[in-house]
Amino acid sequence: MNQPAIPATWTIRTLLGWSTPWLGQRGIDSPRLDGELLLARALGLRRIDLFMDPDRPLNPPELAAFKALIVRRAAREPVAHILGLREFWGMEFFSSAAALIPRPETELLVETVLVHVADRSTPLEILEPCVGSGALLCALLKEYPSATGVGSDLSAEALVVARRNVERCGYGARVTLLEGDLDGSVAEDRVFDVVVVNPPYIASGALQGLQPEVRDWEPRLALDGGVDGLELLRRLPALFKRRMRPGGVAVTEIGYDQGEAVEALFRGAGFARVELLKDYQRLPRAVVVRD
Repeated sequence: MNQPAIPATWTIRTLLGWSTPWLGQRGIDSPRLDGELLLARALGLRRIDLFMDPDRPLNPPELAAFKALIVRRAAREPVAHILGLREFWGMEFFSSAAALIPRPETELLVETVLVHVADRSTPLEILEPCVGSGALLCALLKEYPSATGVGSDLSAEALVVARRNVERCGYGARVTLLEGDLDGSVAEDRVFDVVVVNPPYIASGALQGLQPEVRDWEPRLALDGGVDGLELLRRLPALFKRRMRPGGVAVTEIGYDQGEAVEALFRGAGFARVELLKDYQRLPRAVVVRD
């Protein structure tokens, strides 16, 4: 493995010029972006500030701080965990190994609800089982300022992350977080206008083949969908029937190869209004169900 040349003086420009190939050689998919994010953190700057003064020299403590961060990244620790933050729907959320890192493709669920509930002033009641970090629920509360939400999760550790994010966003008074399997801890007779869920849907046998950032650093509980990836998805039709208010909407994220199977699950359960949605790569990504 060829090592990048060591420059005589470390500046922002030369350091990024060195760290980009160094990270790339260690299997990092976005070495330049990750280097910029980590260098900005080491220097206490915004990422854009790096480009405003690229020839600024770094002192030894700054170099040491950056080195510590990129060593962690080279070990395939996700940037979101190193920084402790992840952006989703234009907001920053606390991120840790206790909950799944919010992903851009999950924003499709927010977009779908916005299409089906056009009036942003509607005082919706929203349920999110498998709430994880709380990012999806918070994104919906941002768009519907009169809405309230209930989030549940089997993981007490994930609920700590969700509570921190709910409070960070200023939605503490609008959210109830419950520990339990799916909706099992929600009052039996309660129904909701919107149900959104990003369940575990990766087949158990496929977990080992995931990128190290996911396989080694994210909670297995949030990933493992059983033998065929559909273990929890099979439970969603019944959940949607008992929790969706008449006229309501329910959306679930799915794996790229699960569209037909999940659509069949809902149609087989008696739902007539079922739509398979594709993401920006034209891959099946979600299923929306209307009462």
